[in-house]
Amino acid sequence: MKKIKILIAVLLSLCLAFAVTGCSGDNLKDSVINGFNDMLQHFSKYALTDEKDLQGDKTKGEDTYTGSYTADYEDFNDKEYIFGGTALERDKGSELTVTYELTVDSGTAKLYWLDKGEEKMIADTSKNGTYSVTLDEGDNYLTLEGNDFCGSLQVVVE
Repeated sequence: MKKIKILIAVLLSLCLAFAVTGCSGDNLKDSVINGFNDMLQHFSKYALTDEKDLQGDKTKGEDTYTGSYTADYEDFNDKEYIFGGTALERDKGSELTVTYELTVDSGTAKLYWLDKGEEKMIADTSKNGTYSVTLDEGDNYLTLEGNDFCGSLQVVVE
């Protein structure tokens, strides 16, 4: 008897879910995928380096993928995840432009786009320019990595 009550409750819940979504399997599927994407984007912001832990000043853009950042480094031995996130699809589109100026006075530095664990090098010497990014689903982060790095970084992601 208890199993029948549980089965009835589950069936009623499913009926209610279909009624709310317009009785269409596609709408339900889209709702689930969009909800999962929103959840990924929400939690991925915690993978970024906290602003209080960044070496410089960050100005946020329209989302976690965009903005500007200026920093001076002195004997920096770490990684900073400056902009980016994790998503199935970014709400604002998948094309970004990174405009940067990296100055390496001593030590080593790498500025790269981390795409699902793969480092796509932007600069590892004193250099300025622009870099185009097409976001894939999954992890996408602008990263600066330094080893006894003394120098500076100015970057704008749009």
